[in-house]
Amino acid sequence: MQRLKSLQLQGKLTEVDVQLARFLSRIHPALSASASLAIALTSWALSQGHTCLPLSEIGLLAAATDDGEEQWPGPEQLRQELLVSGAVGDVKNEDQTPKPLMLDSDNRLFLLHSLRAEQAIATDLLRRATAKHDWPEAESARARNLLRLLFPQASRAGLPNLQQCAASLALRNKLLILCGGPGTGKTYTLARILALFSALATNPTRMALAAPTGRAAMRLGEAIHQVSSTLPPELRPQATFKPQTLHRLLGFQPQSGTFLHSAANPLHLDLLVIDEASMVDTALLEALLAALSDSCRLILCGDPGQLPPVEAGNILADLAAIPSAPCLAALPGRTACLQELCGTDCPGGTMDNSAASTNPLNDCRITLQQVHRFGGESGMMSLARALQEDGADAFIQTFAQPWPDISLYEPEQANTVLTALLQEQLDALTRAHSAQEAFAVFEQFRILCALREGPWGVAGINARCLEMVRAQAQGQRRKHTHTRQDHYQGLPILILRNDHGQRLYNGDIGIIWQDEHQNLKAWFADVDGLRPLAPAALPPWQPAYAMTVHKAQGAEFAKVLLLIPPEDNQVLSRELLYTAITRAKKELILCGKRELLCRIAARRLIRYSGLGSMLQDAV
Repeated sequence: MQRLKSLQLQGKLTEVDVQLARFLSRIHPALSASASLAIALTSWALSQGHTCLPLSEIGLLAAATDDGEEQWPGPEQLRQELLVSGAVGDVKNEDQTPKPLMLDSDNRLFLLHSLRAEQAIATDLLRRATAKHDWPEAESARARNLLRLLFPQASRAGLPNLQQCAASLALRNKLLILCGGPGTGKTYTLARILALFSALATNPTRMALAAPTGRAAMRLGEAIHQVSSTLPPELRPQATFKPQTLHRLLGFQPQSGTFLHSAANPLHLDLLVIDEASMVDTALLEALLAALSDSCRLILCGDPGQLPPVEAGNILADLAAIPSAPCLAALPGRTACLQELCGTDCPGGTMDNSAASTNPLNDCRITLQQVHRFGGESGMMSLARALQEDGADAFIQTFAQPWPDISLYEPEQANTVLTALLQEQLDALTRAHSAQEAFAVFEQFRILCALREGPWGVAGINARCLEMVRAQAQGQRRKHTHTRQDHYQGLPILILRNDHGQRLYNGDIGIIWQDEHQNLKAWFADVDGLRPLAPAALPPWQPAYAMTVHKAQGAEFAKVLLLIPPEDNQVLSRELLYTAITRAKKELILCGKRELLCRIAARRLIRYSGLGSMLQDAV
């Protein structure tokens, strides 16, 4: 148990991890010291976002405390020690009684509930992927006409219109996985899919839109409304969609930590669209799929290149990583669907009998590729594409070019840049006459940090911003002077804990502003506009002049200032850099060392999971 104590003292294991290992050691005396440490590290891995831990990785982690006197077993020996202990079972042994931890054939160690969650997700998604909807010819003809009206754009370079292809697959399949980077038209496609289902329905179609966070749900609603308003009146969806968080959709019960909707009380829906699916964790998706009937169509939409969810899992990236044939190559199901509804073939010829050609999930997956939002000289889009498609070398080459929408400053220039940009925002807030105007001003610019703590983290940068505001308030009387010690007009705030009663969720952004009676309120965006809440009644919050890149997921800002600390840190990854870059719509300002940015571009974030293998091996 010496290694357990050593790792706990180093802060690499929590008390929960250590106590789990000790508890199982008392129940199973055959549990070796190495196996006990493997169990503690697997528990720790869950808090780091992994749903399992390879035995080879456990050896590397354990080696960090090796004093050279105790030999650490190899993966195969460790596997045997775990299996003979009685605390760990073999996934392939279907006759055994379930154990607290399970080992699969690839030497990945799972906590039992994590394994069952991923198995349930894999089973459900594969079942939906193989379910098809067959229509009579008359209905198919109507669908073809609507698809041409909704997607009038011509094919590009002989390739089919991928947005139209996605809509046709949504009609034919029970599952659609719609991937794409910023500006590729995901929301454009979703809005037209909703219009398509609305127009084809003989009875009112029960459709719902959801996202992992309140902010992402609000932005989805705004985008869907904006795109739908450009459709001809006869093609606009008849229903008014009000996207909500997944927790609210499922009816989260804070007292018990359970959901109102489950397999015993399913959601009554015909179509569910989940946006920002890269932020959905394993436990939440398991609960959602259990609450969906088999007849409900499911659309998972998002960008798999972004940061994974805060909790354990990496669902969308696992789905996007399933091997496929060359882009748009013909799978039998997809080919038949596109020929029938779009009148087009997928180029690429016939595929071989590999897993890529037979996996039904490839019949349900479309990745949008053409960028519509940015101009041809967009440095932000070029950087994002280099990170996503070509890796670190392409990023370095792209970054070396001058771009009109990207600025780079060295760390010693950060204070000057920060002060100038914050002053620009404060001046704009001074000119605001209402909470609505102030909120719109604040949404135009955001400071993003890679870290939470330290002088370059959210805490340090927010402290600098607050000090600047206080100094300015002392020098002149203006709207931003304090009226209370802890909040003042113009202060942006970030909610830190869910409050389901007030419909506030971790990551929601608000702004302090006076109401018509000159009382300070905290204003938060809602589907129908801004709503005011009493500041004293809010759950825990912090100033939001700066926020982490993770918290900014699901949001977009006209201008983004990204602060990279001068020293390297293992949390800095390609996914973090990509997510930060794609939060900006018009201008990206980087403060950091060029060589460090290039190093970050080469560092991939690793999330250990068994879902990808389960989805492939089940074919």
